[in-house]
Amino acid sequence: MGDTVSAETNLLRRLFLLSEGGRRRPVKRSTERVDLGRPHQLAGRLISVSERHGVDVEHDPVYGRVRAWVRPRAKGRPMAEELFATAPARVINKQDKNFEQLWDALISGSAAQLPLV
Repeated sequence: MGDTVSAETNLLRRLFLLSEGGRRRPVKRSTERVDLGRPHQLAGRLISVSERHGVDVEHDPVYGRVRAWVRPRAKGRPMAEELFATAPARVINKQDKNFEQLWDALISGSAAQLPLV
């Protein structure tokens, strides 16, 4: 595997929500590219920055991929997960409808105000 400029670091955020009746809703997602470069360079940078900030890091040395959980997945719902991950440079920035509104409501502690539809 060559170390060419063909990798990216992405910010991945996911919301695991419940319906009004308490049933699991489809996961809401947001993906944003935050860095572009060589796989080895991005992996090293993400590990270094994460360690400096006390963020849990998972490194797969076989494939060179790194994940750093800013907000790890919890056991119950509703919950939010936030991580940085290196990947091949093919990911497209995308975000589900109303994601920011739902994210802000859950993160700010006002989950009771989340729209349930």
